[in-house]
Amino acid sequence: MWWEDIALHTRQVQFGVNGHGAVIATLICEDLARHDPVLPVITAIGPNLVIALLMDGPQLESRWPARYATALADDPGSSVLTLTSAGMVERTIPPTGHSRNVIGLWKHRESRATELVLPQKALALVVSLALNEKLQITLDGREDRKAIEYSLAGLRNVYLDKRPEWLDR
Repeated sequence: MWWEDIALHTRQVQFGVNGHGAVIATLICEDLARHDPVLPVITAIGPNLVIALLMDGPQLESRWPARYATALADDPGSSVLTLTSAGMVERTIPPTGHSRNVIGLWKHRESRATELVLPQKALALVVSLALNEKLQITLDGREDRKAIEYSLAGLRNVYLDKRPEWLDR
C-alpha cells in the first residue's frame, strides 16, 4: 500500500564529471516522470549521460520511460539509461502469459531505443558503455572536435553455477 510513499522534499539533480570531461546526471523516477522542475536544468547543462533509477515495471520501448528518455536524447542530446529492479518487472508480468524481463532501456539520439533484457537464469546484467569523441559544429560554424558522447558497447549476463539460497526466499 505504501511502497511508493517516499518524501520528496527539495528537488535536486545530481551531476558528476568524469576524467574525460563528460557530464553525467542521475535522476529518480519522479524526476523523469515530471519534467517541469527538472527539464530546464538538464537542458541548460546538457549532460552527456543521464541515468534514471526507476521504481517501475518493464522498461519497454512502448512505455512512458522510453518517451521521456527520447525527449532527453533529442534535446539536449544526452544518452539516456533507465533502470528498474528485476523484482518490480517480475511483479508486473501478467499471470496468463510470459513476458521478457526488460530491466533497462538505452536511448541515444542517433539510434532506436534498446531494451536491456535480463534472461531467466541470469542474476545480473553488466552494461558496458563506450566514451567517444565526436565532432560537433554549431550553427555559426564553430567546431568542437573533442565533444564527448556515450554509446552502448555491450551487454553481458551474469550467471552463477549454484543459485544462492537467499534468492529463493
